[in-house]
Amino acid sequence: MSEEPTPTEETPKSEFVEELETLGQQLATAIKSLWESEESRKLRQQIREGFLELSRTVDAAIKSAQESESAKQLSEQMKETIEKARQSEVVDKVEESLLTGLREMNERLARLIRSLEEKSTPPTSPEDSSQQ
Repeated sequence: MSEEPTPTEETPKSEFVEELETLGQQLATAIKSLWESEESRKLRQQIREGFLELSRTVDAAIKSAQESESAKQLSEQMKETIEKARQSEVVDKVEESLLTGLREMNERLARLIRSLEEKSTPPTSPEDSSQQ
């Protein structure tokens, strides 16, 4: 007698794959909708304008600061301070925040997947188990 999998053994795996595909499609659709929304477009535009204004302000400050010797010394000290900050807690905090965010996203996706699986798994009745 060959050991072929019964249809019930294949069904959970197929349903799982289908759920993952559905989840992927829904995530893609949600992300696309969010990206293309008017609010998202406005927010991206505001961020872009904010960075442009920041750049102009920094450029103007740098040009002004380059004109004096004490400003040159201050600039050098600021560069050293910025470099030290980059090598210290700032990078660690950003990395920690990103990691926390990724963990949270994975946990929420796992809960969503469990929820989807629970909804897609039909309850078994005594009649179903006697027919198998």
